[in-house]
Amino acid sequence: MVANPGAGVAALSLLMMTVSMPASAFAADSGAKVSSSRAMEARFEALERQNQMLEQQNRAIEGQLSAQKTEIDTLRQQLQGAARPVASLQHEMPKLQQQVADVRLAQLDIPLQVGFRVGWSQSPYGMPGGLFYGAFLNHRLLSPEDGVPGGFVSGELIAGWTQGTSTASTGNLSSILTGKPAHAWLDTVQIQPTVQYHLDFGLLGYPALATFKPYVLAGPGMWINLMSTPIVSSHGAGAGFRHYDADVQGGGVFGIGNETSLSMIRVERIQGILDKTFLGAEWRHNQYGNGQGYEQYTGSLAFGW
Repeated sequence: MVANPGAGVAALSLLMMTVSMPASAFAADSGAKVSSSRAMEARFEALERQNQMLEQQNRAIEGQLSAQKTEIDTLRQQLQGAARPVASLQHEMPKLQQQVADVRLAQLDIPLQVGFRVGWSQSPYGMPGGLFYGAFLNHRLLSPEDGVPGGFVSGELIAGWTQGTSTASTGNLSSILTGKPAHAWLDTVQIQPTVQYHLDFGLLGYPALATFKPYVLAGPGMWINLMSTPIVSSHGAGAGFRHYDADVQGGGVFGIGNETSLSMIRVERIQGILDKTFLGAEWRHNQYGNGQGYEQYTGSLAFGW
């Protein structure tokens, strides 16, 4: 028997309250944990999505960087390829300039020349030679365009005078009359129309030698020889008067020479003059129809236009 039913009920109620209180608290705590877990999962998913977006953006940026790098490499190669010809051109520029100058010299056309010739000449008839003075006119007759191989043909007309050196002779009239040797000399006037073939190295593929033009010449000639001898003794009236015997001879002439243009000299202020000025050297053999012959060695200065 229960002595106090009210006390039992109170105890039972207290026990139920004791048991029921931890369960509700546990339920509340479990709900909070579930809510927090879901929030963390949602945050994680958001971060993962952001990460994926960042990875996609990163891949896009890497693609752009790769494309830009490829483009930069291509441009660098193109720039290097463009720079190589420029550097090569700069290196070749002096040679190209020289070639242009050589071509210009080779193409410099001077169809007409007027010049002077001076040098040493022998004399015919065994007389001593002397200084030779002459003037000439040289005109272009045929060019490579006319079919002349490797050069051109010009025509020359020269007139000159050989001033012979005096020599003691016993064969003149004064020597016969006085029995003493007397001085005599021979002066020679020559007129020669010749044809000359000039070799042009520029046409043969040697533009650096275009200013040098060797040539050969040949043609007819006419000579007037003046022999000076005394005919009066050295004393008395008429002393010093001399007699001149003259003859006219025909024949031929041939020789070789070289003509050099001064255009190779570069002086801008007078370049136009230098381009039309020529120096030459020549050997010429004069052969008379009567068998007499002698040599001439001369240099020349000519101006062309």
